[in-house]
Amino acid sequence: MNISERIKKVALSSGLDLVGIATADLFKGYRWKDSIMRDPKLSMTDAKSLVIVGVSDLKKLKTPQYNKLTGRVSRSYASGHEFNLVDELIPIKKLLESYGYQAKISPASIAQSTIPLKLAAVRTGMGWQGKNSVVITLEFGSWVTFGGLITNASLDYDMPFIEKNCGSCTACIDACPMGAIQSPYIVEMPSCLEEILNTPGNIPDDIKEKIGDRILSCETCLEVCPHNKKILKYIKLKGPNPLVFDLLAMLNLDKKEFKSMTGKLGWSVDFVTFKRNVIIALGNSGNRSVINQLKKYTAHSNEILKRSAKWAITKIR
Repeated sequence: MNISERIKKVALSSGLDLVGIATADLFKGYRWKDSIMRDPKLSMTDAKSLVIVGVSDLKKLKTPQYNKLTGRVSRSYASGHEFNLVDELIPIKKLLESYGYQAKISPASIAQSTIPLKLAAVRTGMGWQGKNSVVITLEFGSWVTFGGLITNASLDYDMPFIEKNCGSCTACIDACPMGAIQSPYIVEMPSCLEEILNTPGNIPDDIKEKIGDRILSCETCLEVCPHNKKILKYIKLKGPNPLVFDLLAMLNLDKKEFKSMTGKLGWSVDFVTFKRNVIIALGNSGNRSVINQLKKYTAHSNEILKRSAKWAITKIR
C-alpha cells in the first residue's frame, strides 16, 4: 500500500465520507486575484499535492418535525459544520509528517482559507460545481462540508469529472430569494441571505420579509437542485441534531443557554444577531399568539432588537 492509498484509508476509517487528491497547481482564472487561495505555492513554496476531504452534513441530522412556530437553519449549520473541516485532517497530517513530508491544514474560517476548497474538490473528482458555485457530489449532493491540506509530497492524483455538469438547468439561479446568483458560478455574497443573517445590525424591512422562517443561512439554491432533491429522498436522517428549532424557545434563551447551544453546534453568530433573526422569523410566522412575547422586546435596551420586534408585531397585525 503506497502513501496515497494509506491517506485514503486513514481518512475513511476516521469517519470521513469523501477523500480525494489533486495537484497543487495554480487555480487559473480564480476570481479573487489577490487571494492566497489562488495558488497553493503561496502557502507552501514546494507544494505538490492537495488532499481534500468531505463529510456528509446529513448523517448528523434527524427528520424534522415542523410546526407553525419553528425556524430553520441550513443543514451545514444544524450538523455543526459552519466552518471548513480542520480537526478531521489531523490524522492525515500526522501520517504525511511520519513520512518526512510537510502538511499544512487550511484554516477553518473561509476568510482565512489557503485552499479554494470547492474548486479543489472538483479537481479531485469528488463532484462538479453547480451554477450556485456549490459543489455537487454524486453520493451526497451539495450536503457536504469540505476541508483540505497542502503538502510537498508527490501523490497519486484523482481525475476530475470531464462531462458531468448542470447542463441548461438554472433552478438555483431562478429560485434565489435575493437574486444573489448574478450569473452561473458568480454569487454576490453581501446579497446572499446566509451573509445577511450572519451580519450584525438592522436588516431592511423588504429583506426581512424574504427571510421567512430562516434563523441562520439559506439553502434555497441547494433545495431546488434536481440532484440534491434526489439525495434528500433516499438518505434517511437518523442523526442526533435537529434541523428546525422552536422559535419561542429560542426567543427566551438567556446568554448562558445561548452560549451552551451554539458552543455545541460550533456557531459563530452573536447573541443579539441570533435574537434578531428569531424575532424576524416570528414576525413572518403571522401567528398572533406571539405578539405578547414580542412586546417584551419593544422596550429592549438594544436598538436592533427593539426595531425588529416592532416590525414583527406590525407584520403580524
